[in-house]
Amino acid sequence: MPTVRNLDLASLRSVVAIVDAGTMTRAAARLHLTQSAISMQVKRLESALDCTVFDRSPQGLKPTPAGEQLVHYARKMLALNDEAWGRLTAPDYEGTVALGCPSDIVESWVPNALSQFTRDYPRVQVRLSTESTVELLAGYQRGDLDLILTTELNPRADATVLNTQPLVWTGTHGGTAWQRRPLPFASCRDCAFRQVTLNALDAANTDWVSIVNSTDDRAIDTMAKADLCVRAELSEQVPTEREIIDHRGALPTLPSCSIALYRGSESDNPLAARLAQYIIEHNPAH
Repeated sequence: MPTVRNLDLASLRSVVAIVDAGTMTRAAARLHLTQSAISMQVKRLESALDCTVFDRSPQGLKPTPAGEQLVHYARKMLALNDEAWGRLTAPDYEGTVALGCPSDIVESWVPNALSQFTRDYPRVQVRLSTESTVELLAGYQRGDLDLILTTELNPRADATVLNTQPLVWTGTHGGTAWQRRPLPFASCRDCAFRQVTLNALDAANTDWVSIVNSTDDRAIDTMAKADLCVRAELSEQVPTEREIIDHRGALPTLPSCSIALYRGSESDNPLAARLAQYIIEHNPAH
């Protein structure tokens, strides 16, 4: 009978974390481990499999072909392990949590946290709303939303700031709209970045014209894609269909804005407080 060999799930989790985080240091922070502990796990795994999992260079760690295959299997094994653990140990919570998030950050900040949360709390229903920060704050104040993510220049004192990024000028790839004067600018009417961007243009004596009158981001996306306007976005949230404009000082520098989390206390809504913790722990900026 052949000897049974078992892969260590903790080591596999570390390998996947390194690939997802990009560096061993960030992976260690995500897993709440020391860098030396993760390094030792990888070395033991490589020794057990008799193969090299990562190519090490001054530029960082990159999976070898064998490492890529291992990561493929590791993701499946970890997902099944985590699902089984969550289902068998999930507290008997039932209820609904109303979460709000601006559309420009929802794809990067919400899915991973929701996936992990619903795995651990399968009987809780999460209802997601995407609105502007202005609308989300109003809904939170009314009690319509249990917790919200916002993008703000100056978050309120009761917010938890998760990340701060500079605003940048963006446009279609290779576009020339940024060179025109008056500058064709577009943003939603209730965009949190609109006024601060216009203030920066006015302070720099840059003539501008607003060419979209809408509360729908898709209208702005359409005009930007056609190279008919520029827009202001968070530097780490620029979608693949646009690029940061290398304007070489022709446009004013924009301030930094924060991604903030508003949540009630544990006693107000324990389910919302738990979801908030998942959002914090699965912060993509880590």
